[in-house]
Amino acid sequence: MHCFYEKGDIAYIASHYHPAYQMKCALEWVWKAGFEDRCPEGMMPCYGSASVKGRDLGVRQGLGRKIWDVILAATAIGVLLLAFALDIYFWPGILETISTDSVRAHGDFYTFWHSAAALWEGRDIYETGAEAENRNPPFWTVLISPLGLLEPLLAYRIFSMVSVIMTIGCLTWMVREARLSARWTVPGTVLLLLSSPLLKTLALGQIYPVLTTGLVAAWVSDCRGRVMVSGSALGLVVALKPSLAPIILWPLMRRRWKTFAASLASAAAATLVGAIVVGPGATLDWLMLLSDDTVNPFWDNASLSSAAARLFTENEFARPIATLPWLVPVSYVLGIGAIVLTAVRVRYSPEVALWALVAASLLASPIAWHNYLVLLGPGILLLLARGWIATGFLLLALQSIPPYWPTLWIDEDTVLATLALTLYFYILLAHWLAFIIASRRRPEGDKQPGTSVQARDPLRDPSP
Repeated sequence: MHCFYEKGDIAYIASHYHPAYQMKCALEWVWKAGFEDRCPEGMMPCYGSASVKGRDLGVRQGLGRKIWDVILAATAIGVLLLAFALDIYFWPGILETISTDSVRAHGDFYTFWHSAAALWEGRDIYETGAEAENRNPPFWTVLISPLGLLEPLLAYRIFSMVSVIMTIGCLTWMVREARLSARWTVPGTVLLLLSSPLLKTLALGQIYPVLTTGLVAAWVSDCRGRVMVSGSALGLVVALKPSLAPIILWPLMRRRWKTFAASLASAAAATLVGAIVVGPGATLDWLMLLSDDTVNPFWDNASLSSAAARLFTENEFARPIATLPWLVPVSYVLGIGAIVLTAVRVRYSPEVALWALVAASLLASPIAWHNYLVLLGPGILLLLARGWIATGFLLLALQSIPPYWPTLWIDEDTVLATLALTLYFYILLAHWLAFIIASRRRPEGDKQPGTSVQARDPLRDPSP
């Protein structure tokens, strides 16, 4: 017999599922593929009547998928060529910023360092005289407080090296757990390590590699059945970046009560530790900063509300295509709707849904800088591992567009320029749509809602 199923899926179903479910899968295969007498090996023989009915439909679906993949692949190649051209034109660009000896060029880290130094000196960590405001919670300052004892530039070098190590480590961890083949591992990982969001994150000294590591730890621990570790990692991520709070829906929607409780407990504990160490005054200052968050139409902000403000209100960064300020509150409603829609999909595809929830959280947040895409890198590797090759490489190509894109348009007072300056929102939206589309309903034979195939793999979890 011949097997036209995906190899991994067929091998798992044929060896681990009840014969009745095997027969159901076989009949579904006939209906979709439309080939007579060609069932997956080890399953019940197929019947010609279903094959005849499903042949045309299966051929059309297969042809449509191939055409769509060709379009995505061609788009990815075009985007990569554009990114390469921009890199050559602006060379050395962001690499020069990373290597510069001026600590002021690493603006975010310089702000963090001021807060860490103020903590050791007993001063308010949010009133340090730094050029930029520190909007991260007190717990973050406690974590990096040892760097406040060093000279700023040396502290930045250490922090950037740790960030690189953490990024490489979590991507490697994700590749291994997702079982991504070597032929896709190398290009996928290289493109992520050279992506614009990551390079700019390293240049500014931002927190995103730490958050990404926490997300990967939560995902891997969930796959291996370590529910308390997974929940604790989720809680720490939320404690460090409260705008990612919707990710707690990941265990909640699957009724993983222990994981959910662990996430709430770890988030509360980390927040409490930060409040105790820095004092209640500084904690209140941080809460006031969060309450002051307003819509920022700056072109680097990829959130839904920012795009609405840029496109439909008067602002200093772009010419509005129409004056419709009521669309800004509507964008917040749409952002909440994206979170709800994503949460509903969690029970059917928990593997991909975590990364879809992260993307939805960024869309709904008032501020989601383009560099936040670092958080979605492991999710792209998961798409590659699950066979969404063209989609995954298109997302990788979009992340390769250098941060100089806006400089091509900022002096243009046209509608086209405004649309072009909203590119980062389109890219974030594309990530969310890709993860949502890749979410599929769980097999009906799965008695444990929300459990991924890898979590049921006897090689990873000896329990039946």
